[in-house]
Amino acid sequence: MKFDLKTPCKDCPFIKGSSTNKTLAEDRIEGIVDDIRAGMTFTCHKTLQKHTSEQQHCAGALIFLEKENKPNQMMKIAERLGLYDHRKLKMNVEIIDEY
Repeated sequence: MKFDLKTPCKDCPFIKGSSTNKTLAEDRIEGIVDDIRAGMTFTCHKTLQKHTSEQQHCAGALIFLEKENKPNQMMKIAERLGLYDHRKLKMNVEIIDEY
């Protein structure tokens, strides 16, 4: 998985009011949040059809955890390996925060 995305797409479930955020069941969003907080990755839905080595981590999920000041273990490992740089994220997007 790559960590190259810096800005969430307009349909990202982590963007307040996005089409995906509005249509996903609330318990599904809660489940995703629980998973990423527990250290799991979350693939950007726009890269799911790509080969596994070309899939990207969801930028919205990265920003969500960075705004909580709680990057998960995979983010920390990717950063240590030079695959992820939290300083390059576009932090000025309106991310969900009620979970």
